[in-house]
Amino acid sequence: MTHDTYDALTLPITQGARRTALEFSQHQPTPTKADRVRLNTLAVLVTHDYLQLMDIPTDLASGDSWNPVMQACSDVADLELPGLGRLECRPVLPTVDRCPVPAETWEDRVGYVVVQVDELAHEAQILGFVPAVTDEELQLSELRSPEALLDHLYELRQAQTVLPNAMLARPGETAGQVLTNLSNWLNTALQQGQAAIESGWQTVEQVLNAGELSPAYAFRRGGTTVRRAKRLALGEVVVALVVDLRQAAEAQMEIRLQLHPIAADARLPNGLQLSVLDSSDAVVIDATATGAEDFLELQIDGAPGEPFRVEVRFNSSLETQAFVI
Repeated sequence: MTHDTYDALTLPITQGARRTALEFSQHQPTPTKADRVRLNTLAVLVTHDYLQLMDIPTDLASGDSWNPVMQACSDVADLELPGLGRLECRPVLPTVDRCPVPAETWEDRVGYVVVQVDELAHEAQILGFVPAVTDEELQLSELRSPEALLDHLYELRQAQTVLPNAMLARPGETAGQVLTNLSNWLNTALQQGQAAIESGWQTVEQVLNAGELSPAYAFRRGGTTVRRAKRLALGEVVVALVVDLRQAAEAQMEIRLQLHPIAADARLPNGLQLSVLDSSDAVVIDATATGAEDFLELQIDGAPGEPFRVEVRFNSSLETQAFVI
């Protein structure tokens, strides 16, 4: 089945785009991964060309899709729009009626563009976009027009949101970054026997193999616990942030934060820093790797409604995650 392309926008796949996509693909470990990276790169570059034509600035180098480590360990096709956030550019081949959208791309995105790639014809069609996704498969019939994408970006620029409690976006954050509500994780676990998996988060087992977890990870067996993880890219270094929750006495929540290297048997690089900040941006607690550790860990507690920020810094790279208990 083919998508109804009466409102699709056809653009050439330039020689430069093909060369870049091929170069990225040649560094991948398997043919399947090479194909995925090549198509992701073409989708990003075609979307970049379209937005450039529409005088919308982009920053190719800032996206995870341009990071060699993230290319190898993830399936992302993001394009950074300065001042707005990241646009996910998902490629599809001709003759399909749906587009895969990996769960790892469900965070910090201002929208999802679907690009139909025809490598033989050296052209691509921007089929349309959606502002958000809730499933790992997007029906092409649900897409809005490419022109609607421009309206969406304009509206975002006119009505950018900020983090509550004066927690304004800083380097490493996307404007309008959503607070992760930790109480929701525990509430659903208590009510339904399992915790909700918010956009951008995965189970620990999906991010890290059991053999890569330190023995110190197995702790706190009493009461209801919830554990979630996500990958963070800091230049050439990719780590996993693990959040472990337990309901404590008197409505307090115990929170343990860990950083793990993605690669098996690896160590965290010297100078990697994990910090927790309160709503006034004061550092509550932090830890710095010396190059010998296979994980870093911080433990805090708090009451429902309290916001805090987690910062992970390495050299000039910074990733932040905002939470509310």
